[in-house]
Amino acid sequence: MKRNSFIIVSLAAGAMLASCRKADEIKRNPQNLLADIFATNEGNGGKRLFNPRISNDTVYFDIPYYFPEDSDDETDLSRIILRGSIPSDAKITPALGGFTDLRQPFRFTVLAGTGEKKDYVVMGKKVGNTTIESIKVTFRDADGATQEIDGVVQETGEVLFYVMPGTVMNDAKISYVINKHTAASIPQDGPVNMAQPAPFVLTGKDGVAKTYTLKTAEPVKLAYGFGINRKLWSKSATELNFSANNEICLAVSGDYLVITRRTNPSKYSVYNRFTGAYVREMVNPLGSQLSFQMIGDDAGNLLGASWAPKNAKFILHKYKNPMDAAPVKLIEWTNNNPAAIPGDGGVGRRVNIYGNLDGNAVIMAPAGVSNIIYKWRVSNGAVVSQVPEVINFPSLANGAANFGFYAEAQPVSAEPNANYWINYQFDIALINGTSHQRIAAFANDPAISGIFHMPTAVVNFNNANYLAILKYVETYSLNKVHLSVFDVTNPSKIGTPFADPSFKNFNVFNSEQLTAPDNGNGTGDVAVGFSDNNQRMQIYYLLTNGGVRAHEFTVYAP
Repeated sequence: MKRNSFIIVSLAAGAMLASCRKADEIKRNPQNLLADIFATNEGNGGKRLFNPRISNDTVYFDIPYYFPEDSDDETDLSRIILRGSIPSDAKITPALGGFTDLRQPFRFTVLAGTGEKKDYVVMGKKVGNTTIESIKVTFRDADGATQEIDGVVQETGEVLFYVMPGTVMNDAKISYVINKHTAASIPQDGPVNMAQPAPFVLTGKDGVAKTYTLKTAEPVKLAYGFGINRKLWSKSATELNFSANNEICLAVSGDYLVITRRTNPSKYSVYNRFTGAYVREMVNPLGSQLSFQMIGDDAGNLLGASWAPKNAKFILHKYKNPMDAAPVKLIEWTNNNPAAIPGDGGVGRRVNIYGNLDGNAVIMAPAGVSNIIYKWRVSNGAVVSQVPEVINFPSLANGAANFGFYAEAQPVSAEPNANYWINYQFDIALINGTSHQRIAAFANDPAISGIFHMPTAVVNFNNANYLAILKYVETYSLNKVHLSVFDVTNPSKIGTPFADPSFKNFNVFNSEQLTAPDNGNGTGDVAVGFSDNNQRMQIYYLLTNGGVRAHEFTVYAP
C-alpha cells in the first residue's frame, strides 16, 4: 500500500508542476510567396496540363486553342481549374480548385500566417499551335534518283536540311506534319527553292504567325565511322529479270555492280551501281560450266569463279573491269576434296578475296559439307601456286560437324597468314590465320544473327572496321532478310550479348526487311563500294528471288 501511495502522490505532483508551466509560443510563418501553380480542365482531376509563365505578381497561361490539340474540342476558358502550392501556415483567397473564368483577369491573394499578404493576377489566353512536328524535302539528284532529307528544327526557328557537298537538288518539294488547325505558307508537297534560305510561315488558329527559315547546311565530318545514311535504290526481282533460284552473287567494280546468274550458261549482268540501271552482259569464258560467284578486289579487278564439284576443275578468270572482253585465266585446279558426303565437297559456292590482284592478295574458298578451306596467294600480281593451301579448319563451334553447304572465309589482309572471318550456319567468328583458332566470336543468339546467316563483307570505312552480313529471320523458307552491320574494330566487343546496353554500339545498322518467295537454298550476297574520295560507302545486298537494294553511308553527321 505504501508503494502505491507513493506512485499516486508522484503523479499528482507531476501534474501540478505541468499545470504551472507557461505554454510554448507558436511562431507564425511570414512567407506569402506562391510556391507553384498550374492549370487543368474538367475531367482531368489534378493532372498538370498547362504550365505558367510568372513575372513578379502576374501569372500567364497560354492554353491550347483546342485540347487535345489534334482534336476539334475547343478549349472553354470559363471552365479552367487552377491548382497551387503555398507555404505552410498560409492560405489563398479566394480558394483554388473550382472552375475559374480566365476570359478576364482572375485575382487572388496569398495570406501569410503573420497576416502579411501578396496579391496575384492570372491572365489566360487561347493560343494556336505553330509547331513543326516533322518536315522533309524531296528532290531529284544529278542522276535523276529521288532523294529525301529530314529537316532538323532549331530553337532559333531555322529548319536545317543537312546536305552533302556537291548534292544537286532538282524539283525540290517539302512535306510536313503540323497541327490540323494551322495554316502554312507553302502547301503540302509544294515547291521550294533550296538554293537559298526560304521562309516558311505557320499561322495558328489564334491568328498569330511564326516564321521558320528553311535552309541547307553542310554536315560535320566525323573522325570515326559513318553518320548520315540513306537507302540509295531498290530493284525488285522482276525489275532485274531474276529467274527462280538463280541470282546469288554481287560484285562491285568502279561504277558498276555485277550480278551472277547461275543459269546454263551462267551470266554476269552489269548495272550502274548508283542507279540500278542495266548496262550490259559480260563475257563468260566458262561455256556450260556453272558459275556461282564473281567477286571484286580492292582495285576494281574481278574474278569469275567456276562451280567445281569433287573431281571437277575450279577455274578463276581475272577481268580488269566489267568491260574487259578478254579475261585471263588466273587459276585452274582440280578439286580433290576428300569430303565424306558423295556428290559434295564442292568448291565455288562462296569465294572471297582481300587485296589487289595486280599486287598482293589472298583468295579463300570453303568446300561444302566439310571443314576444309582452300587458300591461294597472289604476290606481285602472280599466283604463288596453282595448288592451294589446304586448311583443315579445327575450330568448328556450337556442335557443328562441318560447315554445311554454304560457308564464307573472308581474309582481312593480304599477308601470307592473314586472319580471316568465318561465317557458316553455326558460327560467325574472327580466326587467327596461323593457328586457325577463334580470336573472338559472335554470341550464338538468333536475336543477333538470325535463324540463318551467310553472305559476308568486311570493310574499313573512316577508321572503323565493319562486318556486314545478311541475317535471315522468322522462317526457314529463308526469304526474309535484314542487312546487319557490326562495328568489329575492337575485337573485345565482338561477343557482346544482345541484352547488353552497349549492343547498339556493336550492331550499328539494321536495314528494313527484304522479302522474297521461298529461298530454300538460303542464298544471297553482300558487296561494298566507295565514292566521293571514300567519303561515302555503298553496301549492296541481294536476296535470291527477292531483288537488290543499295544503302549509302557517309562520313558526315548533323
